[in-house]
Formats: sequence, structure tokens, C-alpha cells
Amino acid sequence: MRRALLVLALLLPLGLASAPAQANPYDEYKTLTDAEKRLALRYFWQLFDVRDAAEQARAVSTAAFPQWAGQDDPRDAFRHGLWNGLMTSKLGAVDAAERWATAHEQVPGNPPVRQAMDLSNNDSGRSRVWAARTTHSTWWGGRKNVLPDDAAVQTIIRDALRTGGLVQIEEVAGVRDPNAGRLVPTFVP
Repeated sequence: MRRALLVLALLLPLGLASAPAQANPYDEYKTLTDAEKRLALRYFWQLFDVRDAAEQARAVSTAAFPQWAGQDDPRDAFRHGLWNGLMTSKLGAVDAAERWATAHEQVPGNPPVRQAMDLSNNDSGRSRVWAARTTHSTWWGGRKNVLPDDAAVQTIIRDALRTGGLVQIEEVAGVRDPNAGRLVPTFVP
């Protein structure tokens, strides 16, 4: 607990809670899964990029697909893929983004099909953005990865949504069942 408060004390002046004016870092910390809390203490310097990627994915998906509710549907698939693609780009590594995304999905009582959908879309977002990187030689003989910028990441994930590269829970009679539903590819025009 002392380490958590220390991390929060260090982050408070840096503006971790800048989104909602009345939000406070400790309130945000309490909403994290136990696995995310452990990561926040161990990889605290990544918090800003992870949070920024999540907020951006939420805003872009809501604006792009207001016709869907955002749970178990194409908008949800897009949001997860985009979040992971943005994290991969911002953190510069697939393994770091995977750590955060997997920790986020460790929600007690999360329905199994919903969790499978989210994990699949998370993986798709990370792998597609990582595959789009370019590698350059450095003057000292090393190699440097250059990952797509935010706009390019959005394009990559939109293409995945259109071509069935992401998954959603199948809608049967107007209902998506996160406990027993079936995962189907997204083919959104």
C-alpha cells in the first residue's frame, strides 16, 4: 500500500488525473484489476501511454460507431483492437502492450465468451500494428523499429474491422450472449 501511495504521489503533479477535473489518481487506481495494480507499481512510467491509448480508443470508437452500444459488438471489437494497437505503438513493444491488456481482462466474473472476444481483438490489434513497423539501421550498426503513428494505427484497425480481422459475439434475435454466444468475424463496411 505504501508503494501505491508513493507512485500516486509522484504521478499527481504530472497530471495523471487530468481528464475529469474532479478525478483523483487514487480513485482511478482503485478501479484497476489486481493485475493492473501490480503493473502500475512495477511499470509506472508506462501508465501515461496506456491511459492515453485507452482514452483515445474509447473516444474514437464512440465517435466512429455511435449506432452500436459498444459491448460485444463491432464497436467493442474496434475499441479493443485500437487500444492495443495504440499501446503497441506508444510503448514500442508488443510484450509491454500484451502485459497491460491481459491484466485488464482479468476481471472477476467476466463472461468467458466476452473475455475470449476481448483477448482475440487485443492480440489482433497488437500483431497488426507490430507487423506494420519499419526497421531502420542506425549509424552504430544497430536496428531501430519505427511504429505507425496514431492515424496509421486507426487505419490499420479499421481495415481489420472491415475485413473480418476482428471478432464480435454473434447477434441472435437481437441479443449478443456473452456467456454462450459464438464469436464471428467482423465485416463492417
